[in-house]
Formats: sequence, structure tokens, C-alpha cells
Amino acid sequence: MRLRVDPNSGVPLGVQIAQQLRLAIAAGRLGAETRLPSARDLAADLGVNFHTVRKAYGVLETEGLLRVERGRGTTVATARRLRAADLRGLARRHVERLAEDLAGADVDVARLRSIVDAELRLAFGAREEKR
Repeated sequence: MRLRVDPNSGVPLGVQIAQQLRLAIAAGRLGAETRLPSARDLAADLGVNFHTVRKAYGVLETEGLLRVERGRGTTVATARRLRAADLRGLARRHVERLAEDLAGADVDVARLRSIVDAELRLAFGAREEKR
């Protein structure tokens, strides 16, 4: 799995990292017991401070999604799905961010929906939607 961060997005880098990992776990791209790169390795790969990655890992550990064990590394703690309310809130934040980015643009909402739908299919793979 490849993470990307955008230092110009206005969203803190640690939040971007945590959101992407959270979605990858929810989508099943990161299954239970999947070992993640060390905070130092991921930070070097992304070009961010290692404390930024440690903070993102810490947030996800607090949420029960990751298990961080000193000397053993970081693994996905569970394959649980985000609750519907969590998923709705996460989607709302991303849609609000998209709306901010597109403010003032002449946007064809139907076209935007088809683009978002295509991106979601790519992100979640060929897996059928559940729920």
C-alpha cells in the first residue's frame, strides 16, 4: 500500500496519514496482523518528520486499529469495519474538503459523482460493496 501526503492541503500531515491508514483498514487492504513500516521508515518514504508518523500511529492505536509494540513493530490490530457513523463523518469531512477545493469552479456535479465513484472503486478494488 502506498501512502501520499500533500503538504499544501491545509490538512495536517499526521491527519492525512491516519485517514489513509484508517480507510485502508476499513477497505480490507490492510488486514489483521499486517505489519506496517516503522515510523522512521514511513517518515523517510513520505519525506515527513518521524514524530508525525508516530503521532498518526498513536491516534490509530488509541482507536483500536493498530497495535504498537516496542521492539516488535506496528501491526493492524483488527479487521473491524468503521462503524457507519464513523464512516459517514469521515466521508463528510472529505466532501467538505473537496467542496472547499472546488469553490468558485464551474463543477458538473453528475460528472464529479462519476469521478468519485470511479476513484472509490479503484481504492476498494473489485470487491463488492457491503451495506
